[in-house]
Amino acid sequence: MPAPASGGADSLSFPSKLARTLEHQGAVNVVTYNHGAKYLLSGSSDRTIRLWNPILGKEIKAYKGHAHEILALDISHDNARFASCGGDKVVLLWDVMSGQVLRRMQGHFGKINAVAFNNDGGILASAGFDAKILLWDMRSQTRDPLQTLKDATSSITSLVIPPDSVEIIAGSADGHVRAYDMRMGKVFEDTIGRELLFPNVKLTEDPVTAVTTSPSNHRETMLVAAADGKLRLFDRMNGKVLQTFSGYKVGQTRSKPAFNRGEGAVIAGDEDGSLWSWGVLDAKPLNGGPAQVHKRAITSVIMNPNGREMVTASLDGTIKIWST
Repeated sequence: MPAPASGGADSLSFPSKLARTLEHQGAVNVVTYNHGAKYLLSGSSDRTIRLWNPILGKEIKAYKGHAHEILALDISHDNARFASCGGDKVVLLWDVMSGQVLRRMQGHFGKINAVAFNNDGGILASAGFDAKILLWDMRSQTRDPLQTLKDATSSITSLVIPPDSVEIIAGSADGHVRAYDMRMGKVFEDTIGRELLFPNVKLTEDPVTAVTTSPSNHRETMLVAAADGKLRLFDRMNGKVLQTFSGYKVGQTRSKPAFNRGEGAVIAGDEDGSLWSWGVLDAKPLNGGPAQVHKRAITSVIMNPNGREMVTASLDGTIKIWST
């Protein structure tokens, strides 16, 4: 992979030297860091979840309990538990150390695409193909969800609960990103409907495939990926698109993009396994264009907060760790 361009005190730089490759026996649909970014957790179509030491490139533990592919994971802020979900319509809560399933949550009527803990781990949100967000009380063992949010009209593809926040941000195949106040269970922001992103233009359905908030200011900016092959930097304060990054193809792949450490560059993977990067200020591709780093679609790009490590995951069954 070519070395990234640099500019303005390395504001465009990101890790680009392949350090290690980790493997599942099936497509890797999701990868995430634990809090502190010392370990990786990955979920696959091989029905396993794996905990890795990325520095050593070693698997620490495998978790088996799902009957179908794993599509999403989230780790509690104390790193003691994690939640998983996927094609079997069940959310599982796991103990990280023992590998035991602590709780099974059922209530969705289709694949579950996303899970997210709130900051104190007291609430877990899940969302999926049935266009519903379910809120689960982690302090009780009740079988029913605490609340159900039904504003979306099509599959919900992504959930974000920003740090120290009472909001849930949900991207949907209906073309909207909605923000909810968990305390009220109501939408307080629905500013990314097609009528605002594309005034005076009639569009066909363009599902939102992924949402990522700014690491430094989640209340103001976020990246929104859509099936039309465009990645948009959105100002949540005034409802405007600040920048549009184009050229890559995602189709229906849910590929999570990332900011580099300095937030001067945006990195995303596409459906043919190529890694794209753009400068935030001019939206021009960096390094002369994309580099093919996987054999199939890239599902996740995540950046270590230290800026010295980046991870990509792919439907080709591999997780690649990139260093500076």
